[in-house]
Formats: sequence, C-alpha cells, structure tokens
Amino acid sequence: MPRFGEIDVAFPAAPESSPQLRQTLRTFLEDLHIGAERVDDVLLAAGEAAGNAIEHAYRGRDGVVRLHAYVYDRSLVVEVCDAGRWRLDGDPERGRGLGIMRALVDRVSIENTRSGTNVRLELALNAA
Repeated sequence: MPRFGEIDVAFPAAPESSPQLRQTLRTFLEDLHIGAERVDDVLLAAGEAAGNAIEHAYRGRDGVVRLHAYVYDRSLVVEVCDAGRWRLDGDPERGRGLGIMRALVDRVSIENTRSGTNVRLELALNAA
C-alpha cells in the first residue's frame, strides 16, 4: 500500500528540541484531521519516545533524534529513532513512559540494535 503524506526530520538530541519536534508533528497530525483528542494522544506518546531518546541515547555526546511520521494502509505510523545506546538506570521512580505510550496508541514496538533505537507508534485511523 502507498504512503500518503509524510514527514521525516531530525532534531538535535537536546531538551530544547522537544517543542519544535512536537510542533512539527502537530502540524502533520492536524492536516490529517484525526481529531484533537487523538492528536494530543499521539503528541504525548511521541513526546515520551523523544524524551527517552534525548535523555538516554547519547549520554553527554551530541546526537540526533529522527521523527518519521506517515500514513500507511489506514494507520498512522510515528517513528522516533536515535543512533545512540540506551543505558537505563533502574530507578523505580522512572520508567513510566512505555506504559503511557501503550495507553495512548494502538501499538508500540521498540527495536534496539547496534545502530540505535527505533520506537514505532501506530494508530488505526478508522478508530480515530
């Protein structure tokens, strides 16, 4: 199936990039006319994924967070990717992001490889 509409942008892996990343994604989502509540859900889920990449992937080194969003076969797909290595600290007060993502979108998958981490969020558009 073909893709309809797409964004593929990279931002510095720094907290200051979060507002620009969210605004870029918001504009894309609003153009899809999926409804304000679903837009907010996707923004929060993607924000959690981007926050994890910003905080954990590079640990003091410069890096980028890539945002790739598109519609494919009646689903919205949002991918947040980094080229770093996650080292989670095991703090019991942390680690709620994955649960938040799973509560807001239909499917969450995380692929960790030697070349980085890809968080994929999917939302069925017919359910929006």
